[in-house]
Amino acid sequence: MGKLGKKARKFGKKNLQSVEKRNRKQKPFLKRKFAKRDGQREGKNVEEKKKIEPPHKKRCIEENPWDIFIDAVFSKDKNEALDYGDSDSDGYLAEDSDLTIAVVKGTEGKISDNKMSMQSKESLSELKKQRRKLAKLNEKLVDEGGSDIMKRKVLSGSVLSSCCDLVDEEQSVQALTSLLNWYRAACHYGQEPSGITKPDIYYDIEDSETFANVMIFVLQKADQTCRNMLGISGTSNKEKILKLKNNPKWDSVQPLIKSFLRSTMHLVQHGADLEIIVFALSQLRVSIVFFAAFPDLLKKLIKISIHLWVTGEETLSQQTFLILKEISMVFNSECFDTCLINMYKAYLHECDIPKEYSEQHVLFLRYSLVELCSRDMQKSYTKASVSITQLAKLLKMALTTKNKEAVEKIHSGQYTNCVDLWVNFIAANVQDCDLQPLLYTLVQVISGVAKLFIGPRYLLLRIKCIQWLNQLSRTSGIFIPVASLVLDMLEYNTTNEGEKQRMKLEAVSTVKLPKNWLKSQNFQERCIFSVIELLAGHFAQWSFHISFPELATIPVMRLKKFIERSTMEGLKRVVKRFIDQVELNIEFVQRMRDDAAFSPNDQQSAETFLQLEKRSTNAPYTQYYQSIVEKALGTKKKK
Repeated sequence: MGKLGKKARKFGKKNLQSVEKRNRKQKPFLKRKFAKRDGQREGKNVEEKKKIEPPHKKRCIEENPWDIFIDAVFSKDKNEALDYGDSDSDGYLAEDSDLTIAVVKGTEGKISDNKMSMQSKESLSELKKQRRKLAKLNEKLVDEGGSDIMKRKVLSGSVLSSCCDLVDEEQSVQALTSLLNWYRAACHYGQEPSGITKPDIYYDIEDSETFANVMIFVLQKADQTCRNMLGISGTSNKEKILKLKNNPKWDSVQPLIKSFLRSTMHLVQHGADLEIIVFALSQLRVSIVFFAAFPDLLKKLIKISIHLWVTGEETLSQQTFLILKEISMVFNSECFDTCLINMYKAYLHECDIPKEYSEQHVLFLRYSLVELCSRDMQKSYTKASVSITQLAKLLKMALTTKNKEAVEKIHSGQYTNCVDLWVNFIAANVQDCDLQPLLYTLVQVISGVAKLFIGPRYLLLRIKCIQWLNQLSRTSGIFIPVASLVLDMLEYNTTNEGEKQRMKLEAVSTVKLPKNWLKSQNFQERCIFSVIELLAGHFAQWSFHISFPELATIPVMRLKKFIERSTMEGLKRVVKRFIDQVELNIEFVQRMRDDAAFSPNDQQSAETFLQLEKRSTNAPYTQYYQSIVEKALGTKKKK
């Protein structure tokens, strides 16, 4: 055995080498063998790589869902930006030459005259010293006789009364100038912008009553007084205002108008009292036409108004929308695009913010944006078409690739609220304008979203999709099949098992419901009640149509099967009552159809079938549907 073992080890050592030992020996051989071959093929592979690389780059660009922006329809628009060059540096109006010589301005004048001299650095340092001294004097409120650098003008009740009388009776330019300076001081109270050269006269107001009176008087009288000075009577448009630049009176009145507009806009932007801001906005809307002479101020007004429209309280948001609508009316195509673009982006940005925003506020934003879009259908149609195309492109990517990022973008607040916007736009104008291409594309998008999210965790999103389809069908008069989408909700696991606690599903918006909610009592009820509400709304539109029996037959059969397998007695009674009402309406339409004297090929007679009965509200199914609507509204009010 010893010799055999020794020979076996010798044979194995020679002929049965380990894998690692063999690799160590072959590695340098393989390098040498393939080195020359690789060098020969290197030139050929360069051309092949060039052919292969471009498709990879193109694929990355097209298949990245984050490169598809819903508001990209406006990315190349010239009117998108609202950057304005006008600032708050105009300061106060000049009243008298002997009262308006400022130390700072004098120092700046010296610097400009000697800017080529060697002492410019010393002059600049001297200017900074003077500004620091002026700031200290401004804080101490030095009296008129106490300093030669700054003089203090105090507005008392008697002085205000005298100035108001001069403005009312004599249309005094000097009195209105003084009032506008005090008005500017009141609007900037506690918020004087940094970096602005202080006037040589410090405007102060005696008490709070005088403070309120000067603001109210200027807001009420400034616009009409300026119109009287310019000789404007009745209504005026932007062309009429632009022609006033050739009027000799314009040079004296123009600074007054600009000061009033600027001060009021500052009050609106930085004011703390809601009532005075709303009052200032209402008075500013009267003076919209004067902005034709100040395009920079007009851009600033649009930007301020859009910000307040999105973020303001209910009354404030309504007033700013009235201003935006007035701007689009007065300036037509010049500002319509600017208002529409920036309102659209602000609306989507507000909806995309993950916060507890008011549903009523979002509804107001949507309806006001639809109202603005309806003012210029040609431009709005173009914007809506490209926007809906972007929605369809993102949906197609999600359906074909099941990309997680694309799916997340679709069930986001931005995507769903964008769809909601164009649904309401089409519903409001489809009867008066040809919007069929937009309608068909949007119906496909909504149906695709409903089919993409089929699980019970996306219950609220599916309900919203079906509501959109019902709304489009009702307003356009076009049949949209939604029964199958509704009845699929019956397949959810609606059992009595699980938690009995009630949860507010509405608080989740369109995101996925938590898994522990799927067996809660509220979820089970919401599924069934939603099926009844959505089917009832769909049937209500076609309850007097000649083909209603065929439309309702299959849904009734599936509802009966649900009753057979369900164990929830309370919900079974609701479904049974709905089936009874639908079957009664089927019998009624079938009976009237049997008595009809026209042929099924007579399309015109078929369209007018039961039109007189449709106008009546006494039909049993109509009354039943009305009771469902009232019950749904009552439930929402309680919540």
